[in-house]
Amino acid sequence: MNQQLLSQVMASCVNAPDWLMKKRQLAVLLQERFKSMPAAEKIMAAWLENPSLAQLEQADADQVKAAVLPTTGWVNLPLFTAANAYPELMQENLMEKAISWQDSQLNAMHLALLNGGRFIYIPDGTIVKEPIELTVDCPLPNYHNLVIVGAGAQATIVEHQTATSRQPAYFGTELLLGDGARVDYYQSNRFSAAQNHQAVRAYQAQHSVLNMYLALFDEHDLTTDFYTNLDDQGGEAEIKMVTIASGQQVQDVQTQILNHGPHTVGNIVQNGVAKDKAVLNFHAVGKTERGAYGANSQQQSRILTLSDECKGEADPVLLIEENDVNAGHAASIGKVDADDLYYLESRGLSEHDAQVLLTRGFLLPVLNQFPDQKLRENLVDELAQRLEEKHE
Repeated sequence: MNQQLLSQVMASCVNAPDWLMKKRQLAVLLQERFKSMPAAEKIMAAWLENPSLAQLEQADADQVKAAVLPTTGWVNLPLFTAANAYPELMQENLMEKAISWQDSQLNAMHLALLNGGRFIYIPDGTIVKEPIELTVDCPLPNYHNLVIVGAGAQATIVEHQTATSRQPAYFGTELLLGDGARVDYYQSNRFSAAQNHQAVRAYQAQHSVLNMYLALFDEHDLTTDFYTNLDDQGGEAEIKMVTIASGQQVQDVQTQILNHGPHTVGNIVQNGVAKDKAVLNFHAVGKTERGAYGANSQQQSRILTLSDECKGEADPVLLIEENDVNAGHAASIGKVDADDLYYLESRGLSEHDAQVLLTRGFLLPVLNQFPDQKLRENLVDELAQRLEEKHE
């Protein structure tokens, strides 16, 4: 199987630089050394049975030139075009500092079978006032965004992508923040395949600030990997998430903030609703490493269950290797209050409408903390559509 994959990878690397071709070939060889994780087995099996290696989004010379005009001040290119246009930045950072291609079998195969993505580069001190939109209908299953934000730069990133492939999809996004950079990142992706994986991983230099706002409203089975590494002093990260699991959907949500530097701040807030026969699991980790004195690590995970057949799990973990820290966690799983439901039904609402109203009341307090008004309103509309879906 390795030899067949190697041949397919080599054939797909048309116009790719040598470093990228070799890196993808190494990923094929490396992936068999890992033990396959249960959550990834269905994804891996589908990829190995029918690898999809066609490349997406190539830009010509005029488009490359237009992307770096002085009036723009920042770069937005297809990933494979950027591999040639910015070889040093790409080689040093693509799946090296945030999502590591050497960490797992799934990551290695994601790199080996990479189909496309975007490269965003915001130079030092650049302030991008309008949101940068990462929006695409992607017909192939391995899509990857690499976002590099230089020292003192600021940007808002909006990722709203649709994976239209029937093969399991892996959407990966890397956020690399320089000293004092600030990024507000919003994500609400959609998938067509039955089983999918998405990863958003960040590396933060000193005094950088990253706010992640995540809305998981997709209807398909999903595993996630949301993570940021506060590598130096004074960095701040906050992850706020709302999610719904319905039908027979399984959502396994992994969220982690690593306080590696002193006086760093990490905060996780996630509210989720499970209904019908769905399964929703929150695994939140706040890790404070030795030497990260003065760090602050907080997390809150709450799950509301709307039926007797759905399942929820909230697994809060604090790993603390330093004495001078402030850390805490809260987790709760509970059924919808029977008195509240009875009260609403006694006022003429159907059981479905009452559950919709209670769900909105449970999720909106977090969703309303998303600061961009237009984006918040769009997500509230998506929430309303999601809540109106009915499952047998």
